[in-house]
Amino acid sequence: MERRALIALALSFVVFMAFMYYGEMTKRPAAPSAVSQKAPAPQAVPAPPAAAAPGGPPAPAPVKAASTRPAKDVVVETPSYKAVFTELGGRLKSFQLKKYKDRLPYEPIYHFKLGPVGFEVDRYLDPAANGLKPKDLVREGGANELPLTLSWAGKTLNLPGLDLCEASTSALTLQAGDKGALKFTSVSPEGLTLVKTYTFKGDSYGFDLAVQVTNNTGQPLDGQLNLDLSENFAVEDAARFHFLGFNGSINNKLEDQKSGDLKEPKTYTGKVEWAGLDEGYFLTAIIPESVKSWVTLSEAPKAPMVASVRTPVEALAPGQAAQFSYVLYFGPKNLDDLKPLGLSRAVNFGWFDFLGKPLLTFLSWLERYSFNYGWAIVILTILLRIVFWYPNHKSYKSMKDMAKLQPKVAKLREKYKDDKETMNKELMALYRTFKVNPMAGCLPMVMQLPVFIALYNVLGYAIELRHASFIPTLPFTNIVWLADLSAKDPLLITPIIMGATMFLQQKMTPSTGDPTQAKMMMFLPLIFTFMFLNFASGLVVYWLVNNVLSIAQQHYTNKYLT
Repeated sequence: MERRALIALALSFVVFMAFMYYGEMTKRPAAPSAVSQKAPAPQAVPAPPAAAAPGGPPAPAPVKAASTRPAKDVVVETPSYKAVFTELGGRLKSFQLKKYKDRLPYEPIYHFKLGPVGFEVDRYLDPAANGLKPKDLVREGGANELPLTLSWAGKTLNLPGLDLCEASTSALTLQAGDKGALKFTSVSPEGLTLVKTYTFKGDSYGFDLAVQVTNNTGQPLDGQLNLDLSENFAVEDAARFHFLGFNGSINNKLEDQKSGDLKEPKTYTGKVEWAGLDEGYFLTAIIPESVKSWVTLSEAPKAPMVASVRTPVEALAPGQAAQFSYVLYFGPKNLDDLKPLGLSRAVNFGWFDFLGKPLLTFLSWLERYSFNYGWAIVILTILLRIVFWYPNHKSYKSMKDMAKLQPKVAKLREKYKDDKETMNKELMALYRTFKVNPMAGCLPMVMQLPVFIALYNVLGYAIELRHASFIPTLPFTNIVWLADLSAKDPLLITPIIMGATMFLQQKMTPSTGDPTQAKMMMFLPLIFTFMFLNFASGLVVYWLVNNVLSIAQQHYTNKYLT
């Protein structure tokens, strides 16, 4: 039976590792490809079948703008962001998040990399003196791929959405609680008038887009209106183990498509609750009002992924106008910002999301009353150890009881080594006589597994941990240490100490199997240490503190309660 207990323990470990591996693989980006400054425009994507939407039009050919004057930029500024629109199509050129920096102020001193293991020594610089840029959600270059391109595609008329527009104002500045509108009007040479009206709020990353299409061409028109998003995945973020690509809710089902894996255009039909491009920590999304809309994805070679929300327009008579409405979101994947717009499902912590989100909420609450998220993680770990104190105590006690029986177990194994059935019966009788349950040492671990996996995802992928520091530099130096809990420990100090605590914990654990199995189990600390070298330092801090508390409880149990 002790072999069954060992097998159960091993299976628990395998399940845990499978969850972690699955999470890494589903979030791991494809290798980023170089992007030219003027990448080609994405190819037209065919529409879904006639039953779901009108037939897909051919790729639109560029047309000359109605005016040749230079396009002007329009700046919209709120306490949370600075957005720059261009009159060339009324599209976004830049969307800078004021509360989030593009990177931390590091200066490399020495970097060493051997396969998957990297050791980095960086100098922490003064942020005020280094002019750090805010995080921008629009990728530089590739003017034909700017987000919020609004194009028309029909049987008799195709407009790529690059016409010169007339802006209603040259700048717009809002404070918290304010609302303001920015209107772009364009008239194609054929007479199709498009009016894009953006409405902004001073205290939200979400904003509205109302589109009016007026047919002044002198002939009936039908086709589709296409509103595009284009990805902005920086090399820094592509190097992390995050999912990068399309993320949306279609027919109340979450759909995703990794960037770099799309070989041909892909179409999602049905009710589009929202469609977005996910950068791991940030999201750009479109929420269409029309229930007839569908989504197409395209990804030309060496060009960003484009997600297009397409809405059919049927029988627009000469002089007739049609109205369309969208809600847009450009901002962090923060639940407080996403919930009001119905985008909370964009934050997903895997199979145990129902545990992950409350844990994140509680962790954020702890951060308000502690110095930083590092101490919040320490406090959360202590509280969880208190919650699971009794199950862990029973586990330690059971393992020690099993260890005391090993001499008797060894004798039974030797006596009935040629009769497995009799040996198992005798072992069961022995366990009943001494009131020992071989599975009692494993069940507490199985009980805690969902919490561990939920915390693994929260500490590895929550935006609250991005650029959140614990101990920014080594004491009495300016060498970067735990300055970003979402990144690995560059000096590898915490994972190595964590491995040492696991080794000590393993030595303290009573052996319930034969010596060969015990020696094999001693390799676990080495395996875990190697794995944790590249894990987010916030997760490593949690595991390290948990190990220290586990050692303390195990020592207390062994000395005073058994």
